[in-house]
Amino acid sequence: MTASVDADLRGTEGWVSAPGALAAIGRLAAPLTAFFAMQSATNLACTAFLGRLGVATLAGVGAASTIYGVVIALMFGADAAVQAIVSRRSGAGRKDLLGQVLTDALAITLPLGAAVAMGLWLAAPTLVPALVSDRAAAAIGIAWLRAAAPSVLLLGLTVPINACWIGQGRPAITFAVSAILAPLQVAATYALAFGAGPVPALGGPGAGLAITLACAAGACLQLALVARPGAIPGFLRTRPRLGGAGAVIGLAWPISLQQALLQVGFIVAYLIVARLGVATIAATNVLITLATVPAQLAVGIGVASATLVGQTLGRGDIASARHWGWRAVAVGLICSAPFTLAALLATRPLLGLFLHDPTALSIAVWPVRIVGLSIAAQTTVQVLSFSLRGAGATRLSAGIAFVSQWLAQLPLSWWVAVTLGFGLVGLACVQCLVVVAEAAVTVLVWAGARWTVHRTLSKPVTGA
Repeated sequence: MTASVDADLRGTEGWVSAPGALAAIGRLAAPLTAFFAMQSATNLACTAFLGRLGVATLAGVGAASTIYGVVIALMFGADAAVQAIVSRRSGAGRKDLLGQVLTDALAITLPLGAAVAMGLWLAAPTLVPALVSDRAAAAIGIAWLRAAAPSVLLLGLTVPINACWIGQGRPAITFAVSAILAPLQVAATYALAFGAGPVPALGGPGAGLAITLACAAGACLQLALVARPGAIPGFLRTRPRLGGAGAVIGLAWPISLQQALLQVGFIVAYLIVARLGVATIAATNVLITLATVPAQLAVGIGVASATLVGQTLGRGDIASARHWGWRAVAVGLICSAPFTLAALLATRPLLGLFLHDPTALSIAVWPVRIVGLSIAAQTTVQVLSFSLRGAGATRLSAGIAFVSQWLAQLPLSWWVAVTLGFGLVGLACVQCLVVVAEAAVTVLVWAGARWTVHRTLSKPVTGA
């Protein structure tokens, strides 16, 4: 994989070098988008199972999932940092330093994962009822969150390893692991939720336990892969270094903070939605699940762009790095178009897979259509945001997202949905308008020069 990508990188300096550029993006993005598509399919299948258990289960698990999203967001910064550093080292021909990068990252993520997992388990009875007032839904959400909490520690191990594979230009490994784990999680969710043979029916909390079991299997598989001779040069042969850990933290904290605040924003949105009733909460959970599918496709292309940008900058070529961002956006827009059409033209059949309550279904129809109109803008934002991360400009990427969410989307959402009384339709309209504005700003930033003078660009690659 790496050799093929390196070959495609050569001779693609110009914007019009389409064959080589598409080949390079395709080699990286195809397994990544397949990886994220598999995650989306897993989420959709599990949500469909939970939909059979009623509105209370959907609402409780939806609230708990939002809290869970906040804590695992802390790992996203390490993911971005490891990928940026590894891709830069690979582009500079210093693959002998990759094991040290991974060691430094794990010295941060494993203790963090353990602490967060314990805190999540202890705080679940306080956090979930704050989001959903219905007692039945809250009880289900608490049990789900406690069952899923140990998975955060396991993600502290697997997230940096996945980022290392991707930064090297070997995303097929990430996809292969997911291809094994996805059906395992779906089967475990069904068995634990509804019961199978000696396995008792646990309902909604069974889905949380299925996440932990899948993450445990993933951790074992990833450890087996990295233990192979030469898989990640230098891994387990050195101790963590303070300077290397500091470099990971320096790149990671803006993304971790931004992603955590993003998830906190979802919690605030849930508080807004909670004022509109349990049926609206259930409809929102399904809306988020559906919107995740094109978003994760865009993330796959964005992660590929981040690797290509980082490797190109490792060679010292800023102009070509900029071109990779534009090419990736073009690919993303083409790939996301079918999802827009599906949201606009097949709304009710899509919702009917998850919502069996007529009230909840009717609430969700127009919000899905409105969000569908924003898919192209959201794709642009996702791809260029990851491109900025690949360039090491994590603060710039995080800053744009923070302003978009906290200074625009959330205040406007409260005003439109609650004060003016437009409900979930108003929330969807605000989200659509804000993401279009964010896309315009991100395009202007990528076209400018600020990210090209990021301090890491001028540092020679001499160590981990």
